[in-house]
Amino acid sequence: MFTTKNLFALFGKHFLVTLGVLALASVAVFFLSNQIANISAKATSERRLATILSERTALLSNLKNETEIIGANDAIIKNSFIPSNNILGFVATLKNLALKTGLTQALGSFTLGASTIGTSFPVGIITYQNTVSSNVPMFINYLKEFEQLPYFTKIDSLSISAGGGDWSTSATISFSATVAAQTQ
Repeated sequence: MFTTKNLFALFGKHFLVTLGVLALASVAVFFLSNQIANISAKATSERRLATILSERTALLSNLKNETEIIGANDAIIKNSFIPSNNILGFVATLKNLALKTGLTQALGSFTLGASTIGTSFPVGIITYQNTVSSNVPMFINYLKEFEQLPYFTKIDSLSISAGGGDWSTSATISFSATVAAQTQ
């Protein structure tokens, strides 16, 4: 028979089953949303790490290529700075250059000064004077060879005085030059 008491019991029973299913569904949704959030965070982190790894791999590849380009050139550059406490090798190079081009040369004073460039590498500048007796065409050959020297050097000033006004005859050529030197 169908009574109000049975009706309330039936509704109560279905209501409790519904509440249980809703609670179970809520727990499942909460658990699954946490799992999805964790998997999403992990995937994002792994993607970020893969990107960083890719960038670092590219950076190391570029660094390797640049190191291969430099190769032995770093030793050449280091040797381009004469030691400030021993300039005899540089002086011998200048004397050999004069002999090679057939000039008579008189080297003047060598003065160590501070470098005008800001660098962490200990660099100084050695200023020197040089007087050459020759004709101008031979001096041009000297300058061509001077330009090929394995040092960081430059001519700061140049003075040519020719006797008869003809530069193909004997002339006295004086110049002031600087060379980069390693100070330590």
